[in-house]
Amino acid sequence: MKHYTKEELDSYRRGTMSILGKINCSIHLRDCPQCSEILTELDEDDKLIQDIRSSIQIFQDLSAGPANAKTETY
Repeated sequence: MKHYTKEELDSYRRGTMSILGKINCSIHLRDCPQCSEILTELDEDDKLIQDIRSSIQIFQDLSAGPANAKTETY
Protein backbone atom coordinates (compact mmCIF):
# COMPACT_ATOMS: atom_id res chain seq x y z
CA MET A 1 0.00 0.00 0.00
CA LYS A 2 1.38 3.39 -0.99
CA HIS A 3 1.28 5.87 1.86
CA TYR A 4 0.92 9.60 1.42
CA THR A 5 3.59 12.04 2.56
CA LYS A 6 2.85 14.81 5.06
CA GLU A 7 3.04 17.30 2.20
CA GLU A 8 0.49 15.36 0.15
CA LEU A 9 -1.85 15.00 3.13
CA ASP A 10 -1.49 18.71 3.86
CA SER A 11 -2.43 19.46 0.26
CA TYR A 12 -5.45 17.16 0.63
CA ARG A 13 -6.74 18.84 3.78
CA ARG A 14 -6.16 22.35 2.45
CA GLY A 15 -8.04 21.54 -0.75
CA THR A 16 -5.14 22.17 -3.10
CA MET A 17 -4.90 18.59 -4.33
CA SER A 18 -6.33 17.74 -7.75
CA ILE A 19 -9.83 16.26 -7.92
CA LEU A 20 -8.49 12.82 -8.86
CA GLY A 21 -5.90 13.12 -6.10
CA LYS A 22 -8.62 13.96 -3.54
CA ILE A 23 -10.68 10.96 -4.60
CA ASN A 24 -7.72 8.59 -4.37
CA CYS A 25 -6.59 10.05 -1.05
CA SER A 26 -10.11 9.81 0.43
CA ILE A 27 -10.31 6.15 -0.54
CA HIS A 28 -6.86 5.51 0.90
CA LEU A 29 -7.67 7.28 4.18
CA ARG A 30 -10.69 5.01 4.75
CA ASP A 31 -8.39 1.99 4.91
CA CYS A 32 -5.15 3.42 6.25
CA PRO A 33 -4.89 4.23 9.96
CA GLN A 34 -1.30 5.45 9.52
CA CYS A 35 -2.16 8.18 7.03
CA SER A 36 -5.32 9.05 8.97
CA GLU A 37 -3.20 9.53 12.08
CA ILE A 38 -0.79 11.82 10.22
CA LEU A 39 -3.75 13.84 8.95
CA THR A 40 -5.02 14.19 12.53
CA GLU A 41 -1.55 15.24 13.70
CA LEU A 42 -1.41 17.94 11.03
CA ASP A 43 -4.75 19.31 12.23
CA GLU A 44 -3.52 19.24 15.84
CA ASP A 45 -0.31 21.04 14.82
CA ASP A 46 -2.38 23.80 13.19
CA LYS A 47 -4.47 24.15 16.34
CA LEU A 48 -1.34 24.37 18.49
CA ILE A 49 0.13 27.06 16.23
CA GLN A 50 -3.14 29.00 16.39
CA ASP A 51 -3.16 28.75 20.20
CA ILE A 52 0.44 29.96 20.38
CA ARG A 53 -0.31 32.92 18.11
CA SER A 54 -3.33 33.83 20.24
CA SER A 55 -1.24 33.61 23.40
CA ILE A 56 1.44 35.84 21.90
CA GLN A 57 -1.19 38.40 20.89
CA ILE A 58 -2.71 38.38 24.38
CA PHE A 59 0.75 38.81 25.92
CA GLN A 60 1.55 41.70 23.58
CA ASP A 61 -1.77 43.37 24.37
CA LEU A 62 -1.17 43.02 28.10
CA SER A 63 2.43 44.22 27.79
CA ALA A 64 1.27 47.36 26.02
CA GLY A 65 -0.43 48.46 29.22
CA PRO A 66 -3.56 50.51 29.68
CA ALA A 67 -2.12 53.60 27.96
CA ASN A 68 -1.93 51.69 24.67
CA ALA A 69 -5.02 49.54 25.19
CA LYS A 70 -7.70 49.63 22.55
CA THR A 71 -10.78 51.53 23.64
CA GLU A 72 -14.22 50.36 22.72
CA THR A 73 -16.83 52.79 21.48
CA TYR A 74 -20.49 52.10 21.78
